Amino acid sequence: MEAAKIQALFRQFLSEFDSARQAEVWEKQKRIFKHFWNDKILDSKTELTVADTDEIIRLLDIKGRGRQRMDVAVANTGLRQGLWERMFDQLKNMKDIQWTLDQIFTETDDSKLIELINRLGKENEKNKNGLTGKSAVAINAFLFINSPTKFLSMVSLSHRSQVMRGFDLGDPNEFKTYGEQIVLSNRRIIDGFRNRYGIEVKPRDLSEFLYTPHSNYTTNVKVHWQSGEQFIAETIEAEDVETIQEAGEVEYAVEFAMEKHLEDFLVRNWERTELGKKYDLIEQDGEFVSSQYRTDVGIIDLLVRDKETKRYVVIELKKGQTSDTTVGQVARYMGWVKKKLADDQEVNGIIIARANDQQLQYALQMVPNVELFVYKVSFALERIASL
Repeated sequence: MEAAKIQALFRQFLSEFDSARQAEVWEKQKRIFKHFWNDKILDSKTELTVADTDEIIRLLDIKGRGRQRMDVAVANTGLRQGLWERMFDQLKNMKDIQWTLDQIFTETDDSKLIELINRLGKENEKNKNGLTGKSAVAINAFLFINSPTKFLSMVSLSHRSQVMRGFDLGDPNEFKTYGEQIVLSNRRIIDGFRNRYGIEVKPRDLSEFLYTPHSNYTTNVKVHWQSGEQFIAETIEAEDVETIQEAGEVEYAVEFAMEKHLEDFLVRNWERTELGKKYDLIEQDGEFVSSQYRTDVGIIDLLVRDKETKRYVVIELKKGQTSDTTVGQVARYMGWVKKKLADDQEVNGIIIARANDQQLQYALQMVPNVELFVYKVSFALERIASL
């Protein structure tokens, strides 16, 4: 793409984008994150609460729980709330990855930073928390919020590779290690737009220019690099809305919302649940894939494996839908997993519902290898006597 055209598009972008305001926002949010990191993660005497993690997840991810429309977040990472929570729990309690990530946050030399990120990848490879996944969305989000004047908020390595190819900024295959892919792709894009196109701006501004659809001209930029892949989170959100609309009743919508939180709870606390004692969460190529596992026939709520037999197990939460729909959905996913992943070996299924009902019981009598679990939510009110 011609430099003059890129420059013209960027000038148009700047006429609509408040760069100074963005800089103020990210300076503030950087301070919030550093306070959280030092006082809630590194300090062993403090407790990490759900409120603590919720606040930070909202800064990192557009889909963070409780985020308001005008709130600014790093990116749409595609990571589920429960996975972020699991990640922070492990960072709080696993001193090796905590220490290495802390060193990453303070390192200013790119070559040493690459070594530290490679080290983190090795230390974290068995933790199944999404921190060092193949796409690097989590670690890149951390790098940006810790130092927004140095790192892009384009967090996907896949998208960075597409930008490099689309704008002739070098071959991403030159980067051999995980650390090189993260650090050098960031540097190559920032330096490339300065040297090749005469655009020297803050990394956030450049990321917004490449990503955010402020108006039609941004689409014209994206078409030069984006291959057409869509964010996982966008697909999930569309499916969620459709499910609620099909339910058609407030009661079902409430049940649906509860089960979204249940899925997050299961991922965050997997090893402490009954299911976690028997089944393992799954990673593929270092990427956490158990939650919202994408298939050709829909999205599986949770896909896990039996610790002993290594059989795949499809887990579905009965979200505001009929028993017949739920059973058919589980059977469909089990069939897909059997053919596509399990080499025609047996696949088991689990349905988790708010309550047992006769329809489910009768249907499951005719569907082998599927178990039914009922979850219970309880709370108590304690009256406090007045003074």
